[in-house]
Amino acid sequence: MLLTHAFSNTGEKIYSQQKNNYFATANERVGRSGIPVLKASLVTLCVIFFLQLLKINMKIAIFILFVFISIKLLGQQITDWSAFNQRIEVKAYEGKRFRLQAAVKVDLIDSSAEAEIWARVDRADHKRGFFYDMTDKPIRSKEWQVYTIEGRIDKGAEYLTFGGLYFRHGVFFFDDFKLSVETSRNKFEELKIPNGNFENDSLTSWDYNRQPNYFTTSVTAQTSYEGKTSLKVDGRNFKRVVKYGNNDNIGKYERVNGITLYYEEYGTGEPLLLLHGNSQSIEAFTYQIPEFSKHYRVIAVDTRGQGKSTENGKTYRYDLFAEDMNALLNHLNLDSVNVVGWSDGGNTGLIMAMKYPQKVKRLLTMGANIFIDTSVVSKNITDEVRRQMNIENSDTSYKANNRVRLMNMLLTEPAYKFDDLKSIGIPVLVVSGENDIIKEEHTRKIAEHIPKGKLLIASKETHDFPVDNPGRFNAVVLDFLKD
Repeated sequence: MLLTHAFSNTGEKIYSQQKNNYFATANERVGRSGIPVLKASLVTLCVIFFLQLLKINMKIAIFILFVFISIKLLGQQITDWSAFNQRIEVKAYEGKRFRLQAAVKVDLIDSSAEAEIWARVDRADHKRGFFYDMTDKPIRSKEWQVYTIEGRIDKGAEYLTFGGLYFRHGVFFFDDFKLSVETSRNKFEELKIPNGNFENDSLTSWDYNRQPNYFTTSVTAQTSYEGKTSLKVDGRNFKRVVKYGNNDNIGKYERVNGITLYYEEYGTGEPLLLLHGNSQSIEAFTYQIPEFSKHYRVIAVDTRGQGKSTENGKTYRYDLFAEDMNALLNHLNLDSVNVVGWSDGGNTGLIMAMKYPQKVKRLLTMGANIFIDTSVVSKNITDEVRRQMNIENSDTSYKANNRVRLMNMLLTEPAYKFDDLKSIGIPVLVVSGENDIIKEEHTRKIAEHIPKGKLLIASKETHDFPVDNPGRFNAVVLDFLKD
């Protein structure tokens, strides 16, 4: 989306939204809390319930849920921001331009702290129209400055919702919100915003979308842009929450096998390599890393073309993923590691154990498969993958093309035989859920063909066992590794 940025003669910063159908980032930062991984179990139950109401087969329901969690939930943890807002009815101004202004200043404690103002048109059909939140132009100035958002009120608009955003470790000040609507060509009429200048001690005119206990709001006479008081948001108690898969203090990049792999390390002791599933990232192991790192040196990796890792155009294959992991372990000077692989990660782990046996000490797979046909997953599931691919094929973006390539791998890979597993000489615990998308007979045969293989069919669990019941899953992993 193209934004123009200019300075007016008065020193105001003006941000003009040139298209009125702008949509927020994946986090849907304002007015939508996102769905933390901590709520994934509840989401699981709700989604499966509604899919069952639609008479969708349980296995397909679980598959759709797995894709949903992989692509949506795990990318939507929100831990470091909050917002305030109010809304004004704008039915009478359909198609008119509007201008939102506010004065903002920030006392930075952490250099990454930032503030923004934002505006959103809410339509009568409950769909969102214009939206812009300035997160591409974060405010970090310690001096008062006026910022402006310009846009157009959509047809069918009911309300214009607007307010302020604040992120991380800082103290944030807002003042003098003004909203104007075009009444005739280039002539704007100011609409009244209740307590828009924060001269009233009461903040009841403003709503707070989410208010973590490390942000406190008050009307203050400490500083103001206009008048005697302003809104103060005190974030001095902010504590950064670790975001696995996006930890700038820990994350590392290594150039191996023609690509750049992103990985994070936690804890000390024997190395434990974590391998995520298709279209996921390190964040998939949000429930596992804190517990495992108490006992092991956890090495969590974004597989090529996923998360923060790059790719080089080669066809995605599990053998290639295993080759990448072998190269990374060589770079880290690790002779052998324990491996936990979930879904695609389990496939990669099995191939590592076959092709690079010296590198794998113990292996636990969750929902893995060694070939793909209707004896492994139902035809309905592969049909659903193809349907999703057809939808993505209409999008010519790199991200859509990459998703298609990853889904195509689900239809063609892996391509091993049960007898190939006989070469694995290490202890392997083969795990799947009782309601897994991988058929139980396939899982049983994997375990049976590994000389030191053991089997666990986790009762009442699904393919999302590590997210749905992390306490139980983590105990299974730790018991196996310590055995």
